[in-house]
Amino acid sequence: MEKTGMKSTAALLCALLVSTLVSGCTAQPKTDQPEVSPEAQFDVMGKADVVIVGGGGTGISAALTAVENGAESAILVEKLPELGGFMRMKTGQFSAANTTLQIEQGLTEDSVERYEKEILKFGNSNGGHPIEYLVKSYAENATEAWEWVYEMGVKDYPFMTDKDGNKVIVNPGHMPYEYNRTYVPMPKEDSKLANPVIEVMLKELEKQDKIQVFTSVAGTKLITNEKGQVCGAEGVGTDGKTYQFHSNYGVIMSTGGYAANPKLFEAYSTDLHNLISASLSSDDGYGLRMMQEVGAGITEEAMSWIETYPKGMVNEGSTTQGVNGSTGTYYTGGILVNILGERFINECAWDDEVRNAGLKAQPESYMFEIFTDKILEDTQGTLRGAYDSFKEGGIYRSRLVEANTLEELAEKLQIPVETFVQTVEDYNKAVEAGVPDQFGREFEVKPNENRVEAINKIEGDRFYALKLQPIVLSSRGGILVNDKNQVTTAEGTVIPGLYAGGEVVGQMWGKTIAPGVGMNGAVTWGRITGRNIMNLPMEEGYEVKPAPDMFDLSLFEKDTAAVSGVDFKDLTDGVYEGTADGMNAAVKVSVTVSGGQITEINIVEHQESAGISDPAIQQMPGKIIEAQSSKVDAISNATITSNAIKQAVENALR
Repeated sequence: MEKTGMKSTAALLCALLVSTLVSGCTAQPKTDQPEVSPEAQFDVMGKADVVIVGGGGTGISAALTAVENGAESAILVEKLPELGGFMRMKTGQFSAANTTLQIEQGLTEDSVERYEKEILKFGNSNGGHPIEYLVKSYAENATEAWEWVYEMGVKDYPFMTDKDGNKVIVNPGHMPYEYNRTYVPMPKEDSKLANPVIEVMLKELEKQDKIQVFTSVAGTKLITNEKGQVCGAEGVGTDGKTYQFHSNYGVIMSTGGYAANPKLFEAYSTDLHNLISASLSSDDGYGLRMMQEVGAGITEEAMSWIETYPKGMVNEGSTTQGVNGSTGTYYTGGILVNILGERFINECAWDDEVRNAGLKAQPESYMFEIFTDKILEDTQGTLRGAYDSFKEGGIYRSRLVEANTLEELAEKLQIPVETFVQTVEDYNKAVEAGVPDQFGREFEVKPNENRVEAINKIEGDRFYALKLQPIVLSSRGGILVNDKNQVTTAEGTVIPGLYAGGEVVGQMWGKTIAPGVGMNGAVTWGRITGRNIMNLPMEEGYEVKPAPDMFDLSLFEKDTAAVSGVDFKDLTDGVYEGTADGMNAAVKVSVTVSGGQITEINIVEHQESAGISDPAIQQMPGKIIEAQSSKVDAISNATITSNAIKQAVENALR
């Protein structure tokens, strides 16, 4: 459906209807419009200088940049109900060299070359092979992209700071750069979105009268002409309407990765166990297949590079979705144990990949964070802790397993009691000794050298555990592009009129992503593709044909399963409250029962992504009341929120 607040249909060239394979793409926009073929009518048809499929950070950046570079009209198509993609859900780290923030802080010795070298160092670790010309292109354009959004309004937001109040920090989630260049903008008190960069770009988008936005529309097919040029895209909306958009300059694909498609993961990797995803449901990889249909190649090796994190906390009522839920207590004295009750890793290693590899090697790929009140309290004020989420009254406090003794905790976790108790005793002795233990863990705070934030033994009268498993946030494989972000075949032939940017591009970062390049990369690739599509000539004579290794459609079919839930009968009158994990935090509901039936359901507390979750928030209570059951279908594109509401109602009425 068309998004309000942007350019109206009447004001755009969408009134000029065209048909598949009739309109010709050229390096210059056409002024004469072809006749419409009645047989090719779609419910919604349109034409613009540029069509962008995928409205996350890259897509928004690309649309704005295309207009900056002369586009008189642009169409931005997004599968979800709102723009912003994964970046909309949370803030994150950005990085770039020679920035205003660095200069203000007196950090004047950085360079693009130094930045590029460090990104490659990350990418080449753990057996990765980044595409060097893409890293070079990113590094050379990253500063301009960051300064663009910074001046657009990000500079007016608060920033995460270190203990000295510096905005340019040593990143809290990865191994550090050799030179400080990481920035984490934070939302304002009145912010509607968690990510300031997305918020300011959306505000800029609202000012545009040349960009038309269609949300809840999934891309299904690319359009080509007799010259072998890509000149449009087709799609289908959640309302069942069909869409067809033609373009004068080509199409930018920014449809994201495939982190929410376990079938595609499993087709390339067999060593994944109990893997959960924190990605959006739209990240199914179908954009890759759309490009394969016109001959695009994929980065075959990188398709098996599934970067997981050892911090996955599964959502209640789910076996496949979760959140990045670590307490961070292992930095302040806690430990990690497997289901055998044994430690297995240096918990304070700089690189998450060390813990990640260790976790995946454990039985069933589960582990428990073990800590005390004192250890949790010491995470306050650190860049790596999550104290507010797990403290008394915190949104995830209910996920902790609590016990008065180590023996009781082991029994609740169903792990060997004697082994676990001995593990803790051995650890406490190592703390007392103060020298590195058998895993190499140090018991000395060394800023910028290790991740030790505090020294504590596991002792006291209250003990806690949190169960974690591998979680995937993004994918590494994807489509092949050249140094101008033009999509190519496996042999390197440019597909005229087709550009790609963001996570849909494969292997650009290698296997391990450097700090801040994921977030700033989204903006940067949008800038690059938006400029190039408007300024580079479009070749002719390409022979359009499907790639020989095109993904089978079965990889994108949603598995159907019986709708789980509970029938509510003979309930006791009253008002009940229940909670369950949503996409970002707990969802809390109030359920009123009168005459033995549910008469009212109110969502009293949630932090779900605005727009994406709205249909579930608005419709699920009514569906449950009408059915007097939680055995109702989830709302399309809001599955996690829908299931959270169902689970919360069930929990309230238990």
